[in-house]
Amino acid sequence: MQTDALQDAEALSFEVDIDALYADMNRTGVGTLYGVIPSAFLHQMRRYIAEELERRNGEYFGLDRSDGVEETPLRPVIRNAGLTAAMRGLYERAMGEAPPHDRVFPVLRVLAGSIGLRHAHLYHYDSYVVTALVPIVIPHRPDEPRGHLVMFPNLRPVRRRVLANVLEKAVMESSLARRLWRSGWVQRALGARIVPLTPGNIYFLWGMRSLHANEACLPTSVRCTALLHFGDPHESSPLKRFSQRLHRRNLRRLQHAR
Repeated sequence: MQTDALQDAEALSFEVDIDALYADMNRTGVGTLYGVIPSAFLHQMRRYIAEELERRNGEYFGLDRSDGVEETPLRPVIRNAGLTAAMRGLYERAMGEAPPHDRVFPVLRVLAGSIGLRHAHLYHYDSYVVTALVPIVIPHRPDEPRGHLVMFPNLRPVRRRVLANVLEKAVMESSLARRLWRSGWVQRALGARIVPLTPGNIYFLWGMRSLHANEACLPTSVRCTALLHFGDPHESSPLKRFSQRLHRRNLRRLQHAR
């Protein structure tokens, strides 16, 4: 079963109309590829997540490259050449130049338990120009909140100067600002969009331009998404690396808060 799932994922074909995807992202904030992730791959990923949750007492966990996410069953999607080419094409159209490289930076987020609740409504800008979101497990019972993606589409331009980007993120992602972003009247005034997520689809957004977060799920629910980031124009900056260390420290505090 695992071999079949990985082979299905490796055989993914992304026949993407980049111009249409680019236009959708500019117009609505999100471009979608429908039904491109095979069910065998989703089944394998869900089995892996269930095993990990059992090992972690049913609580939130997140994995990135430093945690070995590329050694999980997500690897074939991370390394899919068609998906990387689509993200490269979007970056080139948005930035008017080639990306610094073609590396994809993956994150697997599994929201569950009381710790998972703390990760709701953490509005933020990504550090990367292009973000691809792959839903793997989404709550679906009638009585379950689904943890929809909430976004303020294309709220700002790409910040090409690293200092401006770091300072703006510090203000927009502060505790006070996040309380504002989750309020209904602010969301209506600024044109926030709620995006239901369906496993099997891939959702593309301008991660650096769109302020976004997920709504809350029940602590008894499981919500899992893979995030594939592409194109950080500031990655070589010492200031950017310092900002990333602060971000990781804040995540650790969130994990251990009581």
